[in-house]
Amino acid sequence: MTRKPLLSTVAKARAFLAAYRKSANLTASARAAQIGVRNHYRWIEEYPAYAEAFTRAHLVARQFLKDKAIEYATVGWIEPVFYQGTICGRVKRRDSGLHQMLLRGACPEEFGKKLEVTGKDGAAIDTRLEVVFVKATAPEA
Repeated sequence: MTRKPLLSTVAKARAFLAAYRKSANLTASARAAQIGVRNHYRWIEEYPAYAEAFTRAHLVARQFLKDKAIEYATVGWIEPVFYQGTICGRVKRRDSGLHQMLLRGACPEEFGKKLEVTGKDGAAIDTRLEVVFVKATAPEA
């Protein structure tokens, strides 16, 4: 039989899960809820309802990460440009490596790595192994 958590524990668990859904970061979420990360792991073991709630929050957090990745790859961000320690302008940056990874995941048939482990048109690979024994001779002096 599982024990019921204290009301203060429930409030902290809810604060932790709310922060986690918005950040996908366990450490930052624990800091926001004013708990240690170990509490989160202990609650998963002790309270099945919390474990289920965390599973749902984790799905939201995963989507948050995907959305951010797509945003950084397509929309980008504004970054300051410095000259001799002073901001002299701004430039828009995009993460092209992340963009490539997203394309590979979304359209593997077009952008995925090509690897053929069969012969042409799916045929078997024709291989032959030949071992030749040669009588060793002593080197001439």
